[in-house]
Amino acid sequence: MGRRPANEQGDTKQTIQRAAFELFGRYGYDGVSMLTVARASGITKAALYWYYDGKEALYTDCMHRLNALFREHVLERMQQERDPIKRLMLVFSGMGTLLSDSRVQEGVAGYWLHPSTAEVPEALAAQAQFEQTSARIVAQAIQEAVDAGQLDLQIPVAEMADAIIATMEAIVLPLRRNTPASSRKLVGVLAHTFFKAHTRGPDLARDAINVAFNPVALAANA
Repeated sequence: MGRRPANEQGDTKQTIQRAAFELFGRYGYDGVSMLTVARASGITKAALYWYYDGKEALYTDCMHRLNALFREHVLERMQQERDPIKRLMLVFSGMGTLLSDSRVQEGVAGYWLHPSTAEVPEALAAQAQFEQTSARIVAQAIQEAVDAGQLDLQIPVAEMADAIIATMEAIVLPLRRNTPASSRKLVGVLAHTFFKAHTRGPDLARDAINVAFNPVALAANA
């Protein structure tokens, strides 16, 4: 097969990536075939193999794309903020903007389904590394807020960070059934509960809740 012009290569690959990302997000690795991706992309199966060596490579690429969305909306914004409590606010507000991102609104629960029809070590390793990095960044923000006297935390920092991430994942999982507005309400409730319970002083708690996610505003936008 002759090499396509560069602009056509890019357009076709982006179409493949969008189709595959949505399909894997809905049905998981086991529920998607290369033929299904090819048809959804408007190309032949043979043409699909021109871009990807196989389904594992395509799935790994999609897993990286999912992780990049979390980095874009949450982690990168956190790392740009110096104040620990404001950095924690960005965990919640970042999740709010992620839930409104059109690229995830069709659902991404399939990425949490462990593949049973093939070993996908690269994809699983990428996900494990991403989760470790996320937990480290959130835990660091929590610890610095504790050290600065902004938080009063009786729970081990690492366990709290893991709990926040696990709860966020639980909110993201049913996205296909829930509207973005209803999911954002859940993030607002979580933000309210966390900051009300652990922030030192009512003024700081109120400011943190309002900045991170205002439950009243969320209800109004539903």
